[in-house]
Amino acid sequence: MATLNTAEVEEFLSQPRTAQLVTMYAAGTPHVAPVWFLWDNGRALVMAGRTTVKVRNIRRNPAVALSVATADHPYSFVTIEGTATITDTGLDDMVRQTCVLYEGDRRGAEFAAQLLSEERLTLIVITPDRFISWKEDEE
Repeated sequence: MATLNTAEVEEFLSQPRTAQLVTMYAAGTPHVAPVWFLWDNGRALVMAGRTTVKVRNIRRNPAVALSVATADHPYSFVTIEGTATITDTGLDDMVRQTCVLYEGDRRGAEFAAQLLSEERLTLIVITPDRFISWKEDEE
């Protein structure tokens, strides 16, 4: 059992993997939501509906965790614990990049255009405070 080094974390987070975003309800209990994310210059960017539970939770308490794991062997994961902010700056470009990363050029561009035409999204920017990682021993 080993941890991922910095270069491995960067490579791992650059892949199109569904992550689990954890925010906190006002009562102090966790809310977990599956999300697509874009790893960009040491920050995780997540698109979200403006009125979603995760956005409301972050506006009240910006402490979050983002957990990303492989589904198959060799198993590995990275969890980011950090602080989130809500912004619209860079939203359009982030949505386009994320949709293309997860869906490919043509379908991703179409999906991004559809999402952006609805004008209901905002951008969650997660600045890491700590990384927790693990990778399966290669034998």
